[in-house]
Amino acid sequence: MANLKLQGSIYHARLTVPKDVRDKFGNKAEMWRTTGTGNKRLAAIRGAEMVAAWKREVLSARNGVDVTEWTKSWAKQLRSSSVLPMDDDALPGYKSPSERELAELVMIDQLEDMVQDQRFTVPQAKDAFEVAIGQRAILADYKEDYMAQYRNHGIKTKAAYQAAVERFVNQFPDDHSVTPKALKAWVTSMVDEEELAAKTVTRMMNQARSFWAYLVDHEIVADAPNTAAFAQMKVPKTAKKQESVIPFSADEVVSILRSPVAVEDPQLTLLITIAMYTGARIEELAMLKRSDLDFKLEVINFRGTKTKAAVRTVPMHPVLIPILSGIKGEDPYVIDGLNTDGRGERGKALGKRFGRLKTTMGFIPRRQVFHSIRATVATQFEQAHVGEGVAADIVGHEKKTMTYGLYSGGSSLEQKRDAVHKLKYPPLVPL
Repeated sequence: MANLKLQGSIYHARLTVPKDVRDKFGNKAEMWRTTGTGNKRLAAIRGAEMVAAWKREVLSARNGVDVTEWTKSWAKQLRSSSVLPMDDDALPGYKSPSERELAELVMIDQLEDMVQDQRFTVPQAKDAFEVAIGQRAILADYKEDYMAQYRNHGIKTKAAYQAAVERFVNQFPDDHSVTPKALKAWVTSMVDEEELAAKTVTRMMNQARSFWAYLVDHEIVADAPNTAAFAQMKVPKTAKKQESVIPFSADEVVSILRSPVAVEDPQLTLLITIAMYTGARIEELAMLKRSDLDFKLEVINFRGTKTKAAVRTVPMHPVLIPILSGIKGEDPYVIDGLNTDGRGERGKALGKRFGRLKTTMGFIPRRQVFHSIRATVATQFEQAHVGEGVAADIVGHEKKTMTYGLYSGGSSLEQKRDAVHKLKYPPLVPL
């Protein structure tokens, strides 16, 4: 081992300190420490642990100490270390330490040094030690790995799951804090203090259960007793019920389009116009690209942002064809000029503008929203006797029945075109 040197009868570990960080190590050119043995094989194992720890100190000196990364690194090393004695040929009466025991000793020495140098606080050092040896798991460290399983889900679904998991790990920093009493208090606070609707609280609880099951499956946390505590979580009876969305009438949709605010806002006008002839969700419309428009077949290919059913082909209503074909400019999106937020969404600003507009026009708060246009389309389909399966294929709803949902290949383009042509509104421009 290059980092090992025999002095007298005892081997010593050593590491050359890089010049750029020597001032943080007392201007030492080299770090030395005895391995405490003259057995070269045993010294090589002990020396490797010491050198690894020194290298982490060098990295920390260059970049500052990242407690999370430092702890992850040690936790990984401890998990891979053998618990068996390293030297089977030890002298009588001498118990050879294991790789794991030596690694823990080196880690403790390093923690003490960093506390002494004020690079770790005492609580940080205590937490880091417990996490590294597997006594505690920092839940936030695993949320990104957990969310990776949803990479093929729609944008809205991923965003909802991400928000739920972040809420959970913010409330419960480690596995020890997840207790039956704390879980009950968490759910109660969402209902009584935040006044979240029962449906929202249920979604939070379901994601918490799913995240915990992931941690159990990957042996990050213990199964009992918390799995049972999750199973017993219930939405308090005091939780308010989420009020259902009320559809706009066809006249109301057009009145919004004719309003001075919408007339002066081409992005909002285009959003509403496409929605009223497709039933599409706001984020689906915001993410719609010009390459998704097929004027040869006269269809719109929605890529979906929520479920697999949201990926669909919708025929263009005759009113939409001249509007969509007349879009100019270099922006790849149908509704141009929108910013993409940190979650990859483009429709929030438009949604807020629509919300302010319909509120000033006196529509019912929380019940008449942009999604109400989607309900308008569904209502028109039902009143025109369009089959539920055809309507679901157009608006991007999952089919609940076994026959249509599992076995059917879906509605034909002609069936959908016939249904779309049944959507009727007053003239967009007053006669």
